[in-house]
Amino acid sequence: MKKICLVGGEDVHKRIALSHYLTKADFKVTIIGTSTKTFPDTITYVPYNLVRHFSPSSDYKTLKWLQNFFKNNDFDVIHTFDTKPAFLLPLALKKNTTPITRTITGLGTIFMSKTVFSSALRMSYYFIHRHIKNRVYKTIFQNYDDRDLYLKHKLVIKPNYDLIFSSGIDLTQINKIAPRNHNKYTFICVARLVYEKGIINLLEAAKLCKDKGYDFNVLLVGPLEENSKRLNKTILDSYRDVVQCLGKRHDIYDLLLNADAFILPTFREGFARVLLEAAAVGLPIIATNVTGVREFAKHEKEALLVEVKNSKALSNAMIRLSQDKELADNLVENALKHVEKFSLEHISKQYINIFNQAINQEL
Repeated sequence: MKKICLVGGEDVHKRIALSHYLTKADFKVTIIGTSTKTFPDTITYVPYNLVRHFSPSSDYKTLKWLQNFFKNNDFDVIHTFDTKPAFLLPLALKKNTTPITRTITGLGTIFMSKTVFSSALRMSYYFIHRHIKNRVYKTIFQNYDDRDLYLKHKLVIKPNYDLIFSSGIDLTQINKIAPRNHNKYTFICVARLVYEKGIINLLEAAKLCKDKGYDFNVLLVGPLEENSKRLNKTILDSYRDVVQCLGKRHDIYDLLLNADAFILPTFREGFARVLLEAAAVGLPIIATNVTGVREFAKHEKEALLVEVKNSKALSNAMIRLSQDKELADNLVENALKHVEKFSLEHISKQYINIFNQAINQEL
């Protein structure tokens, strides 16, 4: 069997479904991550320390850990998901010859922030990626903008990249469609609660709807990961009369099934996987017209797309969708058909092909 190691962060458990397809293709799978989920016996799971935010001391310890682990464990190919492993692993294994592939799942907050600190981090990011680009066999992008940025700044070698939209969704595990028949129209947003996910715009939009006489049930699901002047618990609490903050939940599928529509007012995504999940359970979608959303949804076809950071436009879309059942039904029908193109079965075949190419050193 071919031995593959998948390296990621806190959501690395989302690669379990992909691993099932890898196992069927004669791969023995090891996963390294910071997830606390339970992994099946067919996967060797190894936890490690990875800090999401800027932390040179922690990153150095992670580098040393990676060097030691791969010195003592041999693989035919290593693949990374998540922002930091995409450069930490090639940096740690500069002298190792095992082929490395990686998926750029997004560029992170530093590419949306205009602060001097973020600008300095971007320069460091560019420098490191240029330094390790020859060590990476292939870089996989999930949208055109990320690919173009890497090419513009010479962070990849031209033949050594590919495009695979999304990490796939396991449609075989979804067997129910949301009835969408609540007396009180229910919107749901599932996201990490950080400013760049457009959380403030959702809060403001919900209030605008209520001020206009629309009594919606708005659910905000996800962990609060920011405590700043822009977004914090006090701000969330001040909107409790119009938005229910449910925090981190493990029953997302059931929550989606009990909603009437899905909202994602994000500023930017690598690829918004959560839109695939919403589409697959038959929810009409409202989202922002940004990178990582456009790769799945077109305006008034698979979703209603609104201008980013525009709370009024978001509230208007919420009202429109709640009042126009024919529109909602059409969005659902189109999205249900379109999401099949992003099935894990289809996506996994593309990944397996790339992994085999890396092992055989084919370009």
